[in-house]
Amino acid sequence: MIRIYRQLLVAQIQAAAQYRIQALLWMLFSIIRPVIFLAAWVAVANSQGGQIGAYDVRDFAAYYICLSLVSNLTMSWNAYDFEFEVRMGRLSPKLLRPLHPIHYSVVENIVWKLTTIIPLGIILVFISLTFDARFRTTPAHLLLFLPSVLFAAALAFFSGWVLATLAFWTTRVHAVSTFWDRAAFIFAGQIAPLALLPGPLQTISLALPFGYILGVPAEILRGGVSVPTALELMAGQAIWLVIFYFAFHRVWRVGGRQYSAVGGGWSATSACCDSSSGPSSSTSSSTASTSCWRSCRRSSSPRRALARSSCCSATRPC
Repeated sequence: MIRIYRQLLVAQIQAAAQYRIQALLWMLFSIIRPVIFLAAWVAVANSQGGQIGAYDVRDFAAYYICLSLVSNLTMSWNAYDFEFEVRMGRLSPKLLRPLHPIHYSVVENIVWKLTTIIPLGIILVFISLTFDARFRTTPAHLLLFLPSVLFAAALAFFSGWVLATLAFWTTRVHAVSTFWDRAAFIFAGQIAPLALLPGPLQTISLALPFGYILGVPAEILRGGVSVPTALELMAGQAIWLVIFYFAFHRVWRVGGRQYSAVGGGWSATSACCDSSSGPSSSTSSSTASTSCWRSCRRSSSPRRALARSSCCSATRPC
């Protein structure tokens, strides 16, 4: 597996090198929103005597700098890509490969972060100097931040994949993904730090997974919470990560049984067999075709379904 990942990383880095300007533009776009909210909260804090709650201007600067870094490290766009692959039939060839499609997304995410972290760091240092950000980070917070941001990245990744696999049923999940992103915009700590949200919204943020993806690791990195509180929040991250991990495996198994590629001109669960009504009348007398259809119906994963469907092409053309 290490050798496979090394080869995938090399291939993905070569591909990313062709679109390095595009990657930089996306990175710049991703920090525009935090900078806008930072400027807005600085203006509000200055109009309120320099402080809102436990945050002054320098604390707001530190928070949104940490939020920008965490947002880059946890970014995941799987739902949008997966929908496109399902609609265009590009998922089917991946299912025939011995490697689960999720591994390709893991490599894409890693390469994105490796290629954007250095220019992002330069920009964040400039913002920190401009707003005179104040970090209350201790060595203990730094030690806790590492597993916290890993939990957050994995949580964002698997929650994105759970949304993505809905394309097995709907083929289009753009609206669902957009709704998820809008909810994250409200409850993940982007509009305001979680501590400044009204009581009900703060409760919802920590009852749902959104706050654990961005707000929690950002506050830990800033040093805005005590170590015991940070450990409690990380426990919430771990719980939601386990939930989405098993949810992904369950949804993938169930959805894969009836997956069909709408753009590739063939059905993935039975490339030439009619999975809803059985073998067609033109092949009903063929023992091989009947066996193929039954085999496709028993398939428990998209990869096995595709492998078994190869017998259909020998009995009836697509």
